[in-house]
Amino acid sequence: MINKKEMKVLIVDDMPSMTKFIHRMLKNLGYGSEFFFAHTGKDALITLKTTSVDIIFMDYNMPEMTGSEVLSEIRSNRELRDIPVIMVTAEAKSDFVAEVGETEVDAYILKPITTEVLQEKITTVVENFNNPPPVVYHLKRAREFEDMGDLDSAIKEAHLAIQANPDVTKPIRELGYYYYKKNDLKNAEAWLLKAADTNKLDVIAFHYLGEIYISQKNIEKASYYLDKAMEISPRHIDRGINFGKTLVKMNEDRKAIEIFDRILEFSENNPEAIDEIADFCMEYRMDEYIVKLLEPLVLELPKKINLLLTLAKAHENLNALNKATTYLNRALRLDENSIDIRLQLAKIYMTINKPMLAEKPLKEILVIDPENEVARGMMNECA
Repeated sequence: MINKKEMKVLIVDDMPSMTKFIHRMLKNLGYGSEFFFAHTGKDALITLKTTSVDIIFMDYNMPEMTGSEVLSEIRSNRELRDIPVIMVTAEAKSDFVAEVGETEVDAYILKPITTEVLQEKITTVVENFNNPPPVVYHLKRAREFEDMGDLDSAIKEAHLAIQANPDVTKPIRELGYYYYKKNDLKNAEAWLLKAADTNKLDVIAFHYLGEIYISQKNIEKASYYLDKAMEISPRHIDRGINFGKTLVKMNEDRKAIEIFDRILEFSENNPEAIDEIADFCMEYRMDEYIVKLLEPLVLELPKKINLLLTLAKAHENLNALNKATTYLNRALRLDENSIDIRLQLAKIYMTINKPMLAEKPLKEILVIDPENEVARGMMNECA
């Protein structure tokens, strides 16, 4: 049970002025006996490891870890997952609503915060925690059965949750999820389709429908539902990247490239996403696509050696050896002591029958490592 006057409160916001503001409002309402503060998501998780709290106020838009990322960590921890969380945000867009729904926020408050709204949200959240409605009770029981590996009982509880409130999407989607975990894909598909039809922002339902159609090798349907998931919540690009990787493994390179391009469009060409996709594509020799991805990126990040080396390798695989040497030389200027880059350069120069150009990096290797047998052997070839 939570007592509003005696509750322990954690306030998480990267702006100290906002944590003080919420603290002052709570004190004026007479709520809370102990208060804890964190200014990053990581600090909040550290606090929760050592401190017992009854309720959390969390800013949504924080650096390093967003509020929804912190909340996802909380909900995946058995000891923490039932703590009520109120998200504070200036966002009111559909992708925000989908994202906080995905991480099961208990309530959210739009800035600017007023005392009346704060009081209303706390009252509702505390009442639902102390006296959960039947739909919440049955979903909690379902989750407990899932933890025990008893999916049949979890499915029964999800059915009871639907009976308790047939108009709420979450129990419908959870039922589909439990059938999915049980590998009953026919029932999983039926319930997840119903959830997606009931709530056009249920990103989890769209995601699992995509997974089902991937397993059935129905690429068109999988693409449709995973694309919808990314459309609803573009921040969750990991699911799209994983889908693209799956398509590559299924020899559906063309479709994979369409998905990767869509991901990068959603993420506004996020450099980390480009890097991850390029590294994966290198394993599968998708060299032309790697060149397309990385050549614009190295203009933005000219000192990132791994990008230069990946581009050099892709050009080498495409037999564009002069371009390969250009990127290797740029990488060498950033890592002047690298033996590996010099060896790669020398090998390419030997391949294009330019032993005199190969001699320079080989001699430099032998200055750094006089016993390097590979460099010695190649020097003999030059001679």
